[in-house]
Amino acid sequence: MALEIGMKNTVTINVTGAMCADCLDSQLPQVELPHVFSTPSMINLMELTCADLLEKNLAPGQGSVGMAVEVRHLAATPEGGRVTCEAEVAEIKGNKVLFNVSASDEKAQIGKGTHRRAIITKKK
Repeated sequence: MALEIGMKNTVTINVTGAMCADCLDSQLPQVELPHVFSTPSMINLMELTCADLLEKNLAPGQGSVGMAVEVRHLAATPEGGRVTCEAEVAEIKGNKVLFNVSASDEKAQIGKGTHRRAIITKKK
């Protein structure tokens, strides 16, 4: 299938403790943070939702890499909550694809923004 503007992909996950802001790598500064879905985890979900859409629609031997993320994290989701991410192809310029991304939990939209990926040829 050819990649087209307007194509969408949706992924829903359950927030685990490992996805929460207070689950810090021991090499990082240890800061007291709340036990809610972290911004890096939300961004990871957004990136992977976009990458999944591309993977389903690219030719064999092609893949993608992230180039830019511009998002706002608007609300907290506790551990155990369900988060749904939607990615929509907004622009295709050569091998660059811009996505509009949004994330929502059971209560409200928790994040929104854009993510840009480049289509690449995988090395064998």
